[in-house]
Amino acid sequence: MLTRRALASRLAAGAATIGIGSRAAAMPQAPAAIDPELRDAALRGLALADHRGDPVGAAAAKAAIERLAETDPEGALLYRLYRALDVRPAAFYRSDMPEAAAADLSLLHRAIRACQPVAFSYTDLSDNETERRVLPLALVHPPQGVKLLAWCELAEGYRQFFIRAMRDLTPQPGDFAEDRIALLQGLVEKEDA
Repeated sequence: MLTRRALASRLAAGAATIGIGSRAAAMPQAPAAIDPELRDAALRGLALADHRGDPVGAAAAKAAIERLAETDPEGALLYRLYRALDVRPAAFYRSDMPEAAAADLSLLHRAIRACQPVAFSYTDLSDNETERRVLPLALVHPPQGVKLLAWCELAEGYRQFFIRAMRDLTPQPGDFAEDRIALLQGLVEKEDA
């Protein structure tokens, strides 16, 4: 378990790595591998800056993302998705639905990082069950429950899936790393429309 000081130190180092804060100027500019979980946490935190009631902090977050877009276009696209979908008010919420399973979330995090397709059975809000094979792009956390944003092969389009409504989630062979940025860009354009 991390202490608050250790967490703050890791977040500050991560922010410096992506060019945010006073430590960034003092750090060497050699390319460094960014911890994907730290990067994701930093992007999610920046995405919430507008909702904290601090316009100075929100402006600093916006400037950081503009700088980030120059060196990490994928990170900038994920930020836009998190900003739009992580905090959107629930339009529909069924309190009788279970929470997302930790094992499923773990598998999806790995599949997203590895650009690996996944398959699952899915029960939608009308209790219709389908078999899906998708290219997982991101996880978002709106109030009604954790959702997977993905390119769905059955629908031939972008879809959102509640993790709690998935069964028999399994990784599939394949790699869509070369298409990831284009898929994220298309998803952002769909959500912006």
